[in-house]
Amino acid sequence: MARELQDVVHYFLSAPAAAGAPRSSAHLVSVPLAPHDVVRLALLWNLAVEAARQGARVALVVPGAGRCAPWLRPGSGPLGIEVTEVEADQLSDLTEAARNAESRMASRSGGTALVLVAVPLAWLRSDAGASALLDQVLLLTRPEERELLETWAALGAISEQAPRARIGVSLFGVASLRDARRAFEGLAALTELELARPLASYGVLIDDVHLSRSIVSQRPIALSQPSTLAARALTDVAAMLLEDADAHAEPAA
Repeated sequence: MARELQDVVHYFLSAPAAAGAPRSSAHLVSVPLAPHDVVRLALLWNLAVEAARQGARVALVVPGAGRCAPWLRPGSGPLGIEVTEVEADQLSDLTEAARNAESRMASRSGGTALVLVAVPLAWLRSDAGASALLDQVLLLTRPEERELLETWAALGAISEQAPRARIGVSLFGVASLRDARRAFEGLAALTELELARPLASYGVLIDDVHLSRSIVSQRPIALSQPSTLAARALTDVAAMLLEDADAHAEPAA
């Protein structure tokens, strides 16, 4: 389960958590992205691969990623992750692709089934149909004022569209864990005060030089640089996502 940030910062230097037992349904997590947001898209891709490395069945659904991330190719990706690129610029097409991916992942045998969906921020704010993708949302944000304001705006849009959505935040681009804690606690307090809802922490991701190298080499950090802090941080965040998936999925018959 996702925790308060002060309870998960120890993951930053910890051993990988074990994935849960197989379940019968797939778990869908939406990740809002701005147009041409290569860094967040690369983090999402690396998270998908890391979840697969931990034994999960993983699908990644993205809208027109080839226009900003030619290294993210539709089809079978590293460690068998399934990448679906939705060409049409309509939320309904993205939702249909995500639901189809859910069905495929749930029908396969193996570990926990996880579907990660990149959702354009603009669609969250303008399309009432976005609620179909907002059962669980992971927001990736830097601890900078401009980014935190944008994240707060996204929190408001998500809350309006899907009042019961489970929302979590993972900080990246941090100079220190203290900065990450301060940023998360500020967002969590404001969310509780203004939106009357909890905000979960999914710890810290590191977008260091190895992230750039993973984009250039088209090889995820978990496979090319597994001993780096960036890879270890991805391990922890993916483990928390899989733990949540096990907690909210229906047990296998």
